[in-house]
Amino acid sequence: MNDVLLTDAELRALARARVRLEKVRGTLPGLHPSPWTGLSLEFADHRPYQEGDDYRLIDWTVYARLGRLVTKVFSQEAESPLYLLLDTSASMGQGHPSKLRTASRLAAAFAFMAHRSQDRFSIHRLGEERDDHLSPRRGKGALVESFRLLNHVQAVGSRSLDEDLLRWARASRAQGTCVVLSDFLSPEGYEKGLTALQHRPHQVRAVQLLAEVDLDPPRLGEVRLWDVETRRSRPLVLGREAWRSYQSALRKWNEGLSSVCRKLGVEHFMFRSDAAPVEAALTVSARRSL
Repeated sequence: MNDVLLTDAELRALARARVRLEKVRGTLPGLHPSPWTGLSLEFADHRPYQEGDDYRLIDWTVYARLGRLVTKVFSQEAESPLYLLLDTSASMGQGHPSKLRTASRLAAAFAFMAHRSQDRFSIHRLGEERDDHLSPRRGKGALVESFRLLNHVQAVGSRSLDEDLLRWARASRAQGTCVVLSDFLSPEGYEKGLTALQHRPHQVRAVQLLAEVDLDPPRLGEVRLWDVETRRSRPLVLGREAWRSYQSALRKWNEGLSSVCRKLGVEHFMFRSDAAPVEAALTVSARRSL
């Protein structure tokens, strides 16, 4: 793939946005309001003076007024690592554009917003035996490397999304925000993997991408169905009833995914593979901040 991941106009639109976190997990300096306190320029509260406190933080105006020693407490801004978990199984190669291409462009948009917020971020191709991008980084060099990786990913092989997420959760490091980009059409399921991510504990977002052929398969009469991951096939007569049965099964599958996400506290988003990546990224960050 040599196409541009994000155009200049798309980058300008993203530059006006910022990834804002509901609950900061990181402890390194950054631009997000943190639940912890420390030294900064923004006053937060007072607390009773304790032995060993820096005397320069004593609020002498309060002492003069109330006769009590209190220490100034300042808010501390922190960063939260952003992990972008990309499903690269063969089924992600379906669609025009493919689900994987749109997922890659979405990941690029999220990475750019994290870069603008001075957060560390990393891209992870699920199922990779060796993950050279496990440690999140910040900076222009990390962004360029991430874009290069995303521009060359390929959809190959048969994967178990559950196992891939479990493996990644066991190996992951600093707590942060995980965005899982997948079609979630894994026969082995996904619940154990999403649960493992939550238990790390990370904040988790499930971004589901479905192609037109997933949502509305052609009604062509006699056809041969191929499983793009296992390469197994079987003949089938696609008529009105078969189409309705497929639509019912897909609806139940997606409802099951939404139900699992609600139970786990994972925000679930679904987009078509021909969706505009920047609009999709801004929708995710606006509806429930990353």
